[in-house]
Amino acid sequence: MASSFPNGTVFSISTVAAAADVVSGITNASPGVATSTAHGNADGTILIVTAASTRLDQRPVRVASTAANTFALEGIDTSNVLTYPSGFGVGSVVAVSSFIALSQTTNTASSGGEQQFFQWVYLEDGKQRQRKTFKNARSLQWTADYDPSLAWHAALLDADETGTTRVLQAVLPNGSKIYWSVEVSFDGEPTFNTNQNQQVVATFSMVAPVSTRYAA
Repeated sequence: MASSFPNGTVFSISTVAAAADVVSGITNASPGVATSTAHGNADGTILIVTAASTRLDQRPVRVASTAANTFALEGIDTSNVLTYPSGFGVGSVVAVSSFIALSQTTNTASSGGEQQFFQWVYLEDGKQRQRKTFKNARSLQWTADYDPSLAWHAALLDADETGTTRVLQAVLPNGSKIYWSVEVSFDGEPTFNTNQNQQVVATFSMVAPVSTRYAA
């Protein structure tokens, strides 16, 4: 049993993406092992995975147990053949780097993720039934005190303009790290409220349905 406050969490956004490496397959294992000829990724590298239509598609993962033509997807269990059917791993990976810390954070607010349902009634009994369908897309709204001289301001403007998928990292006070693949919405315009710090707001729209967490 445990509880924790988020106070002290540091968010960062990736700014550099390498060329994509082709992945010819991922094993059904825990962790899954990707085959990618001469990939060049080192242990600890953060990747965005493109792998068919599975929960792994667009998910950020960390590289482990690298070899010349293979690497493990640290912490990712792909052993369930129903969730990860044969051939699911064909795709690519993109390494991201150069994380810039998002300083002067004053608030964050999560939205989305609510379970949706299909509901129906049969005439003969008049009872409502339901079956779950999808969960709403998630996003994180980040608010910070305005300072256009800080590196994150230009980085977020670039991410908004280019529209490329970035990785959002949160380092928690206990050292745990959480990663999301996101699209960034940010115009850099500050607020103008009397006797209040000027602030800016960025919205990080989650591209993958789930985050990836590592203990350290």
